[in-house]
Amino acid sequence: MSSTEEARTAIAAAIKAKKKAKKLVKKRKAMAEQPEPQSVSPEKSKKAKKEKKEKKEKKSKKEKKSKKEKKEVGDEAVAVDSHAVDKSGVTLLLFYQYVEPIWSPQRHKEALKYIQAIGEENKVGGRMRCAREGLNCTVTGTYDGVRAWIAKLKEFDPVFMQTEFKLTDGLPDGQHFPALKAFPVDELVNYGLAGAKAPPISNTATHLEPSEYHAKMAEKDTVIIDVRNYYESSIGHFKPPVSGAELIDPKMRKSTEFPVWLDKPETKEKLKNKQVLMYCTGGVRCERASALLREKLKHEDKDLNVKGVYQLQGGIHKYLDEFKDDGGFWHGKNYTFDKRFAHGAKELEEKGAVATIASCEACKKPWDRFRGKRRCPTCGVPSLVCKECLDKDASGEKKLGRDIRCKLCVEEGITHKSQVKDRDERELREYEDKLRSQGGPSYAKKDKEAEVQEENEGGGYSGVDVEPAPNPTNETRLWVGNLNARTMTVDLLFEWIPNIKFAQYLTNPDGSCRGFCFLEMRTPEDAAYVKGMEG
Repeated sequence: MSSTEEARTAIAAAIKAKKKAKKLVKKRKAMAEQPEPQSVSPEKSKKAKKEKKEKKEKKSKKEKKSKKEKKEVGDEAVAVDSHAVDKSGVTLLLFYQYVEPIWSPQRHKEALKYIQAIGEENKVGGRMRCAREGLNCTVTGTYDGVRAWIAKLKEFDPVFMQTEFKLTDGLPDGQHFPALKAFPVDELVNYGLAGAKAPPISNTATHLEPSEYHAKMAEKDTVIIDVRNYYESSIGHFKPPVSGAELIDPKMRKSTEFPVWLDKPETKEKLKNKQVLMYCTGGVRCERASALLREKLKHEDKDLNVKGVYQLQGGIHKYLDEFKDDGGFWHGKNYTFDKRFAHGAKELEEKGAVATIASCEACKKPWDRFRGKRRCPTCGVPSLVCKECLDKDASGEKKLGRDIRCKLCVEEGITHKSQVKDRDERELREYEDKLRSQGGPSYAKKDKEAEVQEENEGGGYSGVDVEPAPNPTNETRLWVGNLNARTMTVDLLFEWIPNIKFAQYLTNPDGSCRGFCFLEMRTPEDAAYVKGMEG
């Protein structure tokens, strides 16, 4: 480096050092001019912190209140900007509510008339099961109409303030029920557990939210009971991790088979030393089923050492709402009793990625939609037959014979309807004989005064405005005709007529209903009431 370059470097370094020194002096001067910080007393410091905390809590409460108001349905104080809500399409409402103590016969009749009237007023359609023990409803309507109906229901009885109303908005217009039918029943779910046989709902299982239930399914020494009918579970069910819970399917054709299944020794063996989870479509079937299990464990089966009984709050419907991206542990589709027929997790459906786990009973190709009116010729449950096979049957190209049966009949080797009937009647008779031998269910010992009171109130037909017809020969087997062959199902028949022991449809060669059936009623008195319902 030349002497000239060395001089320039030295000058630049000196200038840089001078600027740095000036900045330092300026900074010190500014600090010197600042006033001394005032000391804050402990009292003032504490007060300031308290004010800050209160302000934060106030803001949090305000936000929570705002969210709650936006979620409320049926109330006048719904804080939702009408311009921000899409009210187009059909709104579907699913809910149930048990009432304890049960309504009096008079209150039951009032409820039946009231829900029908407010339904017509708000132009909702659907089906409403009304029992002395509460309501179980599936209704559709407009966005505002359904919510107005809910608000009116809350006015009728405060018990509905605690109801979980499951709403689905924006459905296609074709999914609206055009007619509204409120009908009296003995039970919200027909388990054959009305009156003295009914285990108290107050002793139902512990309700778990979907995320909690999801976690339980991954635990060892756990069993999961699908409380639905077999044809429902055939197109979709939970599939827990291999290292987690074991799924148990009772393989029922109707809910009245559940108490008998639960009492079987092989069932009890599966529950021994386990924690038990239960689930169904919306939750209502689990209420009475779990209460029955808990009462039996308390009074009859203490030695099973069950670690706990839990049920899925809101059912599969709510679970799929929470796990809408991947379905969680759900496998297949959820069978529904509304015009959606079946559905999977929302985002999986949008991607067309919901697994089809069932197959057509005729051609065996993957299929999971119960669309046709055909029923299994040997047991009467809905047939899972694809559109192509149904079209060929209708055109005569390839008829569906009586050998095309449901998967359960094939699995059990059932080839004639009498096999199912005889077995079910035998098992039910053995179960009821056992109950009679011990003086009724161990959890439902009624005194004579209570029995007389129930008899005076009308028993199982307290909500039906009919007089029993004469039945001098004490017949229990009835012939019922003039049924709508296109819309009538075994499930509907059991819902509309209390205390059916067994129903046998007369079918065409293709398995479709011919419009009439034979009914076996539980008692001659029940048969007399049904005869009184003619017309």
